[in-house]
Amino acid sequence: MPTQVRLDSLGVLTQLARQGFEVAGVEEIGGELYATIVATREQQLALSGMGLQASPGAPIEPAPAVTFRGYDAVLAAVDSLAGLGSVTVDTIGQSWEGRPILAAKVGAPDDAPARPNVLFMGGHHAREWISVEIALRLLEHFAAPGNVPITRDVWVIPVANPDGLAFSFATERLWRKNRRPNVDGSVGVDLNRNYPAFWGYDDVGSSAVPQAETFRGTTPASEPETQAIMGFHASHPPAVAISYHSYSDLILYPYAHRAGALAPDVAPFEAWAGTPLTPAIRDRLANSARVAYHSGAAWLLYATNGDYAEWAYRAHGTLAVTVEVTAGCCVSGTSYGFVFPDDSAAVATVFADNLPFAQAALDAAALPPPPVAWETLWPEARLLAPAGATPQPTVIEGGITRPLALAADSLDRGTVTWRWSGTLDGTPVGLRADAGLGAGRAVEIVYAHGAETDADWTGWTRESGSAREGEWAWMGTDDTLRSPVISLGGVTRPRLAFWVRHDGSLFLPERHATVEVSTDDGASWTPVLRLEGAAGTWYPVGAPLPEAPRVRLRLVASDMTTRVDALHVFGDLASPDITVAAGELGVSENPVRSSRVFFTWQPGSGEGRLSVFTLAGLLVYRAGVAVSDGLVAWDLTDLEGNLVGNGAYAVVLERGSEILRKRLFVARSP
Repeated sequence: MPTQVRLDSLGVLTQLARQGFEVAGVEEIGGELYATIVATREQQLALSGMGLQASPGAPIEPAPAVTFRGYDAVLAAVDSLAGLGSVTVDTIGQSWEGRPILAAKVGAPDDAPARPNVLFMGGHHAREWISVEIALRLLEHFAAPGNVPITRDVWVIPVANPDGLAFSFATERLWRKNRRPNVDGSVGVDLNRNYPAFWGYDDVGSSAVPQAETFRGTTPASEPETQAIMGFHASHPPAVAISYHSYSDLILYPYAHRAGALAPDVAPFEAWAGTPLTPAIRDRLANSARVAYHSGAAWLLYATNGDYAEWAYRAHGTLAVTVEVTAGCCVSGTSYGFVFPDDSAAVATVFADNLPFAQAALDAAALPPPPVAWETLWPEARLLAPAGATPQPTVIEGGITRPLALAADSLDRGTVTWRWSGTLDGTPVGLRADAGLGAGRAVEIVYAHGAETDADWTGWTRESGSAREGEWAWMGTDDTLRSPVISLGGVTRPRLAFWVRHDGSLFLPERHATVEVSTDDGASWTPVLRLEGAAGTWYPVGAPLPEAPRVRLRLVASDMTTRVDALHVFGDLASPDITVAAGELGVSENPVRSSRVFFTWQPGSGEGRLSVFTLAGLLVYRAGVAVSDGLVAWDLTDLEGNLVGNGAYAVVLERGSEILRKRLFVARSP
């Protein structure tokens, strides 16, 4: 029966997960937090033994359905479509109790690699009737003439758990698992914890206890229903897939098994599934807790292992997402949770809300791979590159070029994330990194701050002992962290990257943090990033910044404790087109009116040294250079990191026995 458990803190959610409960929702009642779970009377007593206050609701008995269709009605609906010329139906396997598992295809009856497969699936969990109904209505929609382009093959598996659905309709409305008898006398395996990917990774993301709602089974893919879906993927690997569930208004993509694990295909996922600032699905149901579906890595909700989307992504490179339909609110002021109302108008609204995203899945099947890009540079370098590529990146710091040894992440498919496990020393302003994969992959850090000093940042407190880099990190809960002015001179396509931890919940969207940027010294602000959910470990995030001479940043925490560290701004190194003859030292502009100047020469071999003097002979700046680069940038700071004043300077490049000289004028606006 549905049960509410009072939470002393959001950390109790992990305790519930370890006991095998699926948390269906969290809400604030009378100033206190309550989690909604499904528990038997015995489990409710066990909760009391754990010191948790549980309030059981009234049992929910099955009732005749008008809008929703049980297993036999699903068979009849699919059979009625099988006679249409565009629809073919296969039985891909049988359930534990012998019911057929159907896959219906809209498109040409043959398979062709040139036509990507797109899969829609419902009914992994028996009580989530709305997921089956959406899958069926999608099949009916795509079966209509002209709704599927001839360049795609659309597949629908309306019920992944036939026995559980039949039992939910006939006997126990809130049944979740399949109907396999377990050795301890209990019944059922959670099919969405039974897939081989990270199966049994820990006992938080799934349970080893047979009575638990999230029981993962005795072995990976132990269940005939799981085996049937895996066999289907082996024969018809989808490029894109949606597994429908309820409830919470979420679009969740890999990874799920571990907090902080990021898929290398975040960019394609965001292009299709949107971001918290650019949602892909609106929620138009009255009284819904959200107005749009939140999208993000699945572990931001809570960790799961052995789930379908993570397996499909890892095993077949499928852009697979879990869509948690609706926010689970209200009928006559009472939360309906899993028991979505048997109301034709409400069901039609939810389907209409989800249809555009399902149609967009057909386009997502042909998304190009993400470009080569640096995800973050400090303190850990992460480079996205195609599978099979062999990047040979280098970094230039203080004029010294050295190789950057990256290791491919063994979890990744398709695009590979290359990670450097070392740590860059100090604050690497001016560090240049080249991916070693051709021109246009060189970037440079133009600003970095690790909270080791205040450095003109205001708002949050500095916290020691738990930093991602160094000793200190910023921490705020319900206030704003503001940056000083950050110059973007010398780079194009600037990007912000930093490391973050936060103690929120996707069930509580009012608890969040936003990152905003200003190009007019704080007169106006534009959000570029929104953070939600539970992230108990450091992970990197990033966002593009506007191309402007300078920006200011602010991070606004709204009732969510948020920690930030190793913030850095980098962009593509602007390589000026400077024509230079042999024996000359070229310059990007003279007089210099920007925040950075480039010197260039005809490349040679060996190491060199660039020095800048006042006309009185005082050394202002000195750095080693690679003569083979033929290019070096100076950010107009002296040996102590202070900006130099306007005036005339002498620039000297020493390379072997040759000395190149240039007089430079600095005339920046105050």
